[in-house]
Amino acid sequence: MFLHHEFLRANDDLDYERLKSVWDDNPENRHYNTNGHTYDGLPDWENIWNFYRPQFRLLSPYSPGRVRIVVRGDMACISADYVSRHKEWIGRTTEHNPSYYRATQVAIRAADGWKVIHAHFSVQDTGTRPDRA
Repeated sequence: MFLHHEFLRANDDLDYERLKSVWDDNPENRHYNTNGHTYDGLPDWENIWNFYRPQFRLLSPYSPGRVRIVVRGDMACISADYVSRHKEWIGRTTEHNPSYYRATQVAIRAADGWKVIHAHFSVQDTGTRPDRA
């Protein structure tokens, strides 16, 4: 759970130094953002966060949502839905900015502890599921 928390704290603050402590530095590791784009390796994290950092204001820390952790040997899948996001655009209101999202991280046990090797974020629909309407 600590890995998930540190990862989401880094994402909230767009804190590249914190991210480097939990993200495996293999350049083939991949990240899918809620903006619909694919990013590879730490340099892409740094680039996109440098781009967004001056454009967002953090209103309050994330809420973790419903977290599920599955560990199989030296690999783990951490998933959460209803993760809340409390940021706003600076000077704009029409840009993509979901209030709730889903987050999945795949992690491996490395020599220096657990590290995330894949992250996938997607927008959370908070309405009634179609099969339950």
